[in-house]
Parts: sequence; C-alpha cells; structure tokens
Amino acid sequence: MFNFENLDQKTRQYMLIEVEEAIKNSQLNHSKRFNEQGIQRYSQLLLEAVRNGNEQTLATALQEQECFNSHEKQGAVTRKVPTNAPLTFAEGEFNNFYMRGVCHRAFGEGHMVEIYRAKAASTPRSVSKLIEGNLEDPRRVLLLIKNSLDGSNRGSGMPTGSNSGLSIRLTAVPVQK
Repeated sequence: MFNFENLDQKTRQYMLIEVEEAIKNSQLNHSKRFNEQGIQRYSQLLLEAVRNGNEQTLATALQEQECFNSHEKQGAVTRKVPTNAPLTFAEGEFNNFYMRGVCHRAFGEGHMVEIYRAKAASTPRSVSKLIEGNLEDPRRVLLLIKNSLDGSNRGSGMPTGSNSGLSIRLTAVPVQK
C-alpha cells in the first residue's frame, strides 16, 4: 500500500480537476487488459477513488466490477491475466493523478516537489534509489507525467509506471525562477 503524504482534500480537488480534464480530452490511460466493461466503467471508478478512496479502493472496484479480461494474447500464446493486474494498474493510475494533483498544489503554493518512496519495497531498484530525495520543479514533473500516461517515457529522473513505488511530496523549498 502506498503512503501518499499529501493526500488530503486540497490535493484531491486538484486530482479531480486532472481526472475530469483527462476524461474530457479522452486522455485516460485504459489498461490494455480491460474488457468492454472496464473501458466503460473505468472513468467513474477512478473519479470515485479520487473523491473518497485510494489505490486499494480503485483496485477493489475494478475487480468487483470485473473490468479485466481473464486471458490475454501475447504473440501466438494466450495466457491468463495475472490476478494482481487490477492492483498493479490501480496503483500506477492513482499515483499518476496524485502526483498531478501535488504538482498543481506545489505550483500554486510556489514550492518544489520531492521524489520519495511511497510504497515499501524489499529490494528497491538502484535507479529508484538514485532519484529518491531529488527536488523537482512541479511544472516539469506535471509536463512529463501528462506526456507519458503509462510512465514509460518520463526519463530516468522521474517516477515511472505502476511498479516503481515512488511518488512526490510537497516541500517548503521555493521554486527557483
């Protein structure tokens, strides 16, 4: 489970703005493992998790609403979708919108954001350990997140997709102009 240090009503409001914008502009990251039900219901389940829940409640809703295919084709082979697919997807997506909300908040308050380990890992990746503690301009972070919805193209200095365990938090350090 993630420890989102700045997940309060103020951050949720910014997150909600980001989710609504993504829905309006058809820029939600739908899992490639979603079935039709998942494609149809995801936006509402995400909105509800942002308003009142977290990555766990989103994962549970995705499971209960049976939003994932049971099998997926990988080349010529058909495999069973991993049982943790809803949780892995929900963690990455909730964290993305959390980071977007924190960026808006930090920008509005004139502060930098810090990369931190938000989910414990028994063996953190060395790349992740290198960027923990880095201070970043929230405008840059927001731009990188929005331009790489699944986290795969953010660059080496940013938290990536679902399995990084990294997020961002507010700091008292003013944004440098």
